[in-house]
Amino acid sequence: MKKSKLLLLSLILSCCSSYEEMNMEEDKAFQKLKESEIFYQEYFIQNSKEDNPVHWISTGCKPDKDKILIFIHGSPGNWSNYLRYLKDPELLKIYCMFGLDRPGFGKSPGTIADVTGQAEKILGNLSKLSEIQKGKKSISILGHSYGGPVAARMASISPEKFQYLFLLAAAMDPETEEIKWYNKIADTWIAGWILPEEWTHSNSEMLPLKEQLKSLASEWKRIKAKTIVIQGEEDGLVDPKNPDFIQKSFSTETKTYLLPKEGHFLPWKNYELIQKLLIEFSK
Repeated sequence: MKKSKLLLLSLILSCCSSYEEMNMEEDKAFQKLKESEIFYQEYFIQNSKEDNPVHWISTGCKPDKDKILIFIHGSPGNWSNYLRYLKDPELLKIYCMFGLDRPGFGKSPGTIADVTGQAEKILGNLSKLSEIQKGKKSISILGHSYGGPVAARMASISPEKFQYLFLLAAAMDPETEEIKWYNKIADTWIAGWILPEEWTHSNSEMLPLKEQLKSLASEWKRIKAKTIVIQGEEDGLVDPKNPDFIQKSFSTETKTYLLPKEGHFLPWKNYELIQKLLIEFSK
């Protein structure tokens, strides 16, 4: 039975490459933050007394900062996926930065397998963050993979709030979004018994995504944030045609970077490019 568990888990994970920050335990991420001596804060924010809290981390948030950068992780994932960005000396000169655990991941309980539901919950949290309430702020938001449509939905619900939207390997086009073989395996009782909880939460997000994206297609024209799209041409998880869909569906100014010979894990593999763009578009 133990061998069977290991075999099924290895099949599910075989679609993914491994980078340290994709698999880092939160305790280790906090340890690295402390060792860096960077000013950071931790929050658990509820939109109401009955609501499950969302876990947030901020770095570099001091009164003189007027630029905010928010990172939305993929599925599965947590805030520590963006640890390198949250510690980056050049980004810290410019931004007050936030990472969070989306509902059902990390320290944020309660799965919400709905793009709009997640976007609304995170937006509700933003109104309670003192760093965003104080003075006029320029807010940028970055989403990778499943975090892309969540970030875009936030920008479409509150189009006046965000100045820049960064979409990295973002699953936006419903016509190219398909259930993968490993999603079907994960949607069985035996996989639910074997897999870590965050993987079953991730699968619950993937299964209805195509239909949710279809229903959101008309909403993207509400986005006013300047949009920067970064996509690998050899992405095996999100179809490289997604930037074409974004160009057609968004009415705002968009700039696309198609990366030859690159895959899905852009935030880690292509860190230097993304860091450069985050600095460039802050000016």
